[in-house]
Amino acid sequence: MITGINHLTWNVKNIDVAFDFYVNILGLKPIMKSNKSAYFLAGNVWLAVTKGEKCLDRGYDHIAFDLDKNNFDSLVEKLKQNNIPEWKENNSEGESFYFLDPSGNKFELHYSNLESRIKYGKENWGNDIEWYV
Repeated sequence: MITGINHLTWNVKNIDVAFDFYVNILGLKPIMKSNKSAYFLAGNVWLAVTKGEKCLDRGYDHIAFDLDKNNFDSLVEKLKQNNIPEWKENNSEGESFYFLDPSGNKFELHYSNLESRIKYGKENWGNDIEWYV
């Protein structure tokens, strides 16, 4: 039986550029770096990047990072100051900033939690949803 997420991996075009972005812009903790891959920690979540071509656009596919309100505002400002492209405006519950990494992978900074999203959904998304919680 699956008990959680082991790690997340995505392709990047350039390991050195990606490493700089994830460590110096996003503030992830570096674990390792080679000419083919790099590992980081976001909290206690293991993230990995591997050298390859950008994946084809897959619509809304993205990885969302969780952080507190104070860090949310300062990191969004840092992304904007570094001209990091925004790929979507937020129109969901909670505060979000959607951005692209240097290889075009889609990410989100999100300030909220699942409990808040469920509460919002039950109050706002209508009666045609089957809830299990």
